[in-house]
Amino acid sequence: MTNALHILCVEDNKIDAQLLEMCVKRYASGKAIILDVAVTIEQAIECFDINKHAAALIDWNLPDGEGIEVVKFIRELSESIPLFMLTGALSQDNHNEVKKYKNVEYLEKNFNKDFIHYISKSL
Repeated sequence: MTNALHILCVEDNKIDAQLLEMCVKRYASGKAIILDVAVTIEQAIECFDINKHAAALIDWNLPDGEGIEVVKFIRELSESIPLFMLTGALSQDNHNEVKKYKNVEYLEKNFNKDFIHYISKSL
């Protein structure tokens, strides 16, 4: 998988991370995608590599804070990498916060075929 796309996945819920990995493998339209999973903001910042990661999927609620901190960190390095803020429950306040940053989508977690295709189109 030398041409695989690496995506940073910041998700503290092990079941959600496994489900996302399974759905990416099943529905990613023939793209070879490797998810590099971090469970905290600190791990995400340590793991993120601007030369390696093509995108990031970031859970809103993390054990050490809000995922928007990861967005801020990545946006200091690049405005072009597609970022996806994921949540179990959408809110207008969080949506307004996300709109402050370029190329960031705010999505409700829904690991089905359409969700994965939507993300895949951005890569």
